[in-house]
Amino acid sequence: MAQQMVTAGWRHAALATAIIAALGITACSKKAAPAAPAAGQPVADAATNAAPVAPVDSAADLLTKAKTAENEKRLYAPAGNNAIEYYLALRQRNPSDASATNALTDLFPYAMIATEQNLKKGDEAGRVEAARIFALLERVDTNAPSLPRLRAMMQKEAGDELKQQQDAAKKAQDDLAKKTAADKAAALVKAQQQAAAQQAAAAPTPPPQQAAPPPRPVQAQAPPPPPVQEQPPPPPPKPARPAGLPAVISSVQPAYPRDALRDGLSGEVTVTFTVDPDGSVSGASIVSSNPRRVFDSAALEAIKKWRFAASSDSSSGRRTFAFNPGN
Repeated sequence: MAQQMVTAGWRHAALATAIIAALGITACSKKAAPAAPAAGQPVADAATNAAPVAPVDSAADLLTKAKTAENEKRLYAPAGNNAIEYYLALRQRNPSDASATNALTDLFPYAMIATEQNLKKGDEAGRVEAARIFALLERVDTNAPSLPRLRAMMQKEAGDELKQQQDAAKKAQDDLAKKTAADKAAALVKAQQQAAAQQAAAAPTPPPQQAAPPPRPVQAQAPPPPPVQEQPPPPPPKPARPAGLPAVISSVQPAYPRDALRDGLSGEVTVTFTVDPDGSVSGASIVSSNPRRVFDSAALEAIKKWRFAASSDSSSGRRTFAFNPGN
């Protein structure tokens, strides 16, 4: 089982490496359309190998399909059947078609927001989908000012995932090595115990010794009873610590992150913290968050500004902050 965990960890790390390599190749390219991916790069395939538009479609057919997809909110997905790809095919067939160029300009911001939202999911599927939409954005306008920022976000996400997978794989490998060493040590101890038991069984049994008669009791004079000493009174009981946290003197609600508010994201963050005797908060940390890393900083900054009533001892607490753009 541990060996399988090591293998799976390195497999995910290789996938994250492929994403970084694909982004590096895209950044160095000066062409409007991305180059064909090399063999053995599944992430690049998912990002660029969209289902081709049928070559028999006329310009009128492509325009009809593009407008239908746009009306049905298929702006950039699914692959091969979305408005952006139909307009790209129409522009490729007729570069002077202003309707295709204008439509691609209008659809560009929606595809850019979709790329960021997929990256913020923090999972492999989100990164792959973000890479696919990013490839469409490069085909629309390879010199768009927003592309370097998106490329940097994708590289950072892929780099973070690569490091996490490498750390997990190394930990699994270290755990496997520790388990192997512990098994060897246990086997050695068991072998030594078995050898000692066999040696003890083979040794001759000594003859039983006759027990000596018990000595005759000597009657002695009983000592005088010790003087009775007064016992000191028991110490007063320690006052019981009041249950729960001290009373809240002031509280601060977390600031809504600007990017999350713009994207209409909602979620919640649970934090733990320590209330010091003077009522200040220390040791705040994240217990859980959804979505991951979007609202963490805002929640931590808010709880650190809380103040409680002073007490004789420190106490621990937990707080869940909810984020809803409608509130």
